[in-house]
Amino acid sequence: ASLAASEPQSEGIPFGKPTREKYFQFQPGFLNFNHGGFGATPGLVREAQSGFVDQQEAQPTAWFASGGYQKILSDVRPRLAEMMNANSSDVVFLDDASSGLNAVLRSLPWQPQDVMLLTSAAYAVLPNTGKWLQKRYGIQILQAEVHESAEAILEPVERALLELPQPCKLRLAVFDHVSSYPPAILPVARLARMVKARCAETLVLLDGAHALGQVPIDMKQMAEAGVDAYVTDGHKWLMAPKGSGALWASRSIQDILEPAIISSDNAPSTKFQDRFDYIGTRDYTSWCAMGAALDFREMLGGEEKIQGYTSQLAGWAGSMMASAFGTETVVPLTMTPSMFAVRLPIPSAWPTDAQQRCAGVIAGGLIEKYSMQVISFSVHQTSGNVTHWIRVSSQIYLEQQDFRALTHAVLTLRQSCKSRVGEGLGPEVVV
Repeated sequence: ASLAASEPQSEGIPFGKPTREKYFQFQPGFLNFNHGGFGATPGLVREAQSGFVDQQEAQPTAWFASGGYQKILSDVRPRLAEMMNANSSDVVFLDDASSGLNAVLRSLPWQPQDVMLLTSAAYAVLPNTGKWLQKRYGIQILQAEVHESAEAILEPVERALLELPQPCKLRLAVFDHVSSYPPAILPVARLARMVKARCAETLVLLDGAHALGQVPIDMKQMAEAGVDAYVTDGHKWLMAPKGSGALWASRSIQDILEPAIISSDNAPSTKFQDRFDYIGTRDYTSWCAMGAALDFREMLGGEEKIQGYTSQLAGWAGSMMASAFGTETVVPLTMTPSMFAVRLPIPSAWPTDAQQRCAGVIAGGLIEKYSMQVISFSVHQTSGNVTHWIRVSSQIYLEQQDFRALTHAVLTLRQSCKSRVGEGLGPEVVV
């Protein structure tokens, strides 16, 4: 299960194209600027997972019922907890952050008219689950609007908290550690303190889907600030296999938390970690291979080297692309993780539908003509205007030349919009 013995000669391989070609299995010519979406698992980690599958199939009963995979998890858990600066007894494994969010949200003792606070930047699983809770329990959803500026998130959250009547019925507040749209590192410790100052009994849950492996996580510091639970993905920035993640929970709420699946081993007296560690006969090898992902990262130089490279590359690329486009990135460099959003060079004077079609031409053309994957999204501003952006991820398998090629491709596709749209701006304009 350890990669160190099988790949001892890794120090001489630079990040960028050499790392991409040696360790990843991308289609030739494909550039993945959407690592934040679904990650990319190195071949060595996949091989380690395959070894665990072999163990599982060699003696299935020993693997599932006699402590086979649990012994491996007992080695992985403290290493994962150390990376999160957490006590290993407070960490459980998940399939992904979504399953952890559901576990927390659906375990709480909701009462009619209880309130859940979200931000407008929340990932869709949160408002979707919130609507289910509304229908099931009659709760209320309070949303703080932060679409236009993640940098200014404190003000709308504070405003939303001040609108709450007393006695406070806010049962749960949920914030992103690193938001998806727009991508930004949020001041989660300050947000947690703000919530607790207004409603001391409110629980604070952090969605760290994009955090593990992209930014440092300090659960001891966050717990001191008032965070009660934290979920994260392994398949994204940690580069573990799909179907891996983790939940940290403060000891004060561990007794009430149940996994999304209540298994045959989950009796009322079952302990916190045991409830989550067995959720039926299914594939646990993704959890086991999180240790191989940690081995891989150590082999490449560790977190400081990896996160330093990806964050610096993202900062440089965001500034370079915004300058080339004559636009801007969505947040300042201090809030930029290893992914960024840059506004597309589409004139705001164009008709709205023409702008939308041009954004589609660019996003579709990048993958169809250039084999480059980004994520495109729109921002609806309070003024009524709509702006169009792409979210771009940095990673150790990318380098500056890749981002220059992406910039050239976007500008070329934008010119095709211009030649097909024209600058006349009349009602006959067509993309």
